[in-house]
Amino acid sequence: MAQLTKGMYGQQFQRVSKVFGLSCGQIRSRPDKTTHNSGWYNKLGEKLGWGDLDVDDFRRISSELENGEFFIILGEQDSYWRLHETGRAHLEEAPGVDYVAEHAMFIITQGQLYFVNDSGFREEETKDMYSLQFKVLNGHDAVKQLMKGVY
Repeated sequence: MAQLTKGMYGQQFQRVSKVFGLSCGQIRSRPDKTTHNSGWYNKLGEKLGWGDLDVDDFRRISSELENGEFFIILGEQDSYWRLHETGRAHLEEAPGVDYVAEHAMFIITQGQLYFVNDSGFREEETKDMYSLQFKVLNGHDAVKQLMKGVY
């Protein structure tokens, strides 16, 4: 049964789920904070919640995810501001697979962390960041392939 469902973390002041020890609108002020106000999505392009994530969150999510699930992380700009500034606020809760794949920064799967390199320059297969090891996805086409199970 899929545990990553649309809106599962509720809202900032109406928190619902505590799966992976996360809560909507959470603030991480530790030095190992990896994202700030990031949006969290499933592989269907549905928003789960949002907030800061740190190294422990990445590790915990990866170890507790069910096989075949994707915890996809977008930056604050792409998960909120860009949609609102372009008149697409109605898509905030479910912008879709293509949007999420196009703007993903990190993807967490069971036992694996991915970093999305969108610089246009090819990077090595793995990258150490924040004392974590990431498999590198070079470009958003690689993200789409991973989400389709082809990568």
